[in-house]
Amino acid sequence: AAAEATATEEPAEEAAAEASTAGGVVVVESGRRLTDVVNESDVPFAAISPDGSFIAWFAQTGRRADRTGQICLFTFANADKTCHDMPTGEFRDWPYQLQWSPDSTMIAFTENPVQLGNDSDVWVFTVADGSYQNLTDDGVTGSWRGQADALIDYLPAWNAADGSIVFWRVVPLGSLQFEIGLYKVTPGSEAELVRDLTADLGQQLPIFQQESFYMDGFSAVSPDGSSLAAIVTGFDQFGAQQPGLWQIDLADSAAAPAQLMTFADYQTAVPTWPGVPASPVGLSWTANGALVTVGFSNLGNSTPFMVFYYVDPAAGTFTPVVDFSGIEDASAYFATAPDSNLPWRAYSPWSGSLSPAGDQLLMVNDLGGTMGLFTANLPPTGELPAVGTAADASIASTVTRSSRAVTGKMLIYGLLLTVGTE
Repeated sequence: AAAEATATEEPAEEAAAEASTAGGVVVVESGRRLTDVVNESDVPFAAISPDGSFIAWFAQTGRRADRTGQICLFTFANADKTCHDMPTGEFRDWPYQLQWSPDSTMIAFTENPVQLGNDSDVWVFTVADGSYQNLTDDGVTGSWRGQADALIDYLPAWNAADGSIVFWRVVPLGSLQFEIGLYKVTPGSEAELVRDLTADLGQQLPIFQQESFYMDGFSAVSPDGSSLAAIVTGFDQFGAQQPGLWQIDLADSAAAPAQLMTFADYQTAVPTWPGVPASPVGLSWTANGALVTVGFSNLGNSTPFMVFYYVDPAAGTFTPVVDFSGIEDASAYFATAPDSNLPWRAYSPWSGSLSPAGDQLLMVNDLGGTMGLFTANLPPTGELPAVGTAADASIASTVTRSSRAVTGKMLIYGLLLTVGTE
């Protein structure tokens, strides 16, 4: 069994941290496996509340027709764990993301319409009383295919500026044609159209794999509430997916959506020899209104590339945090990087997140029995990320999601960390 990841600084790694970070290097003050914290064998779709009071995750009880979904809560103040049953027969299968409200009082989520093909509605769970409310019920449960009344509402994102939930609505028209729009809703109100994107996006849609869901996911509202960033997928002439990063104005419906990164742009910091393109798999808004997005090239072998880009929407520029494009082959990938005692491979992590303050990029790697937390400046300086903490432990986690709280707690790579800055 893998060792518990209670991390301590390793002097041997300090030489790898020569790259300076203007905001300080983020270090791990404490760390435990999340499954140990909540005493569960699995904690699907786990997310920490913004105020650091709770951890939420999804569970199921019963079998077959009697299977019931639950949202479970762990409360830090008293180590209490409570699971709340969803309304019987009204929610199909499982969600793909739990989205905490900015004030930590509610959680928004939907069914999975992409991989599971389920009609999806925007639901909210209220922490205070454990209640559920379907905010966009169209009367359809189960598959959306062949359902004339199906309104596919998904990827809810909280708008901290007004407390609303901004979500995508897709209406199937047949023959692979759809109406596409952004809507918003608040508990107790009706959904209202923010803007119609059917013509603007030309039948491009947000498409995701729930096993590859990083940072804040595929759709998120800017801190000031003025725009939404999303990873939207089109197709080339051969039918291959071409996802890219878009910014959509929420205040001015006449403003054309702006493509911030194309699919080709995501390849610019990845070498060509692996033969697998980097697909965008997540994004987050920084505290100052810039974006960080991540592309992942993974053949399932020892040479994956996870590349983070810093995107300045105002300037229309993007910059890789680490540029791997000049690495000639696999041998060079495992050779020592310049001005470091670590190989290039160490700077391609298994997961990443913004810092709790939202101003730095944190990356976790787990290689050869050693785990490390790296800190990168934003915007990137061209220097390699600094190692803040290393531990002689390995958990071989497959957890991709991350979330963070203002208290310094964060969930990343299947770990609950408390971090600080040196």
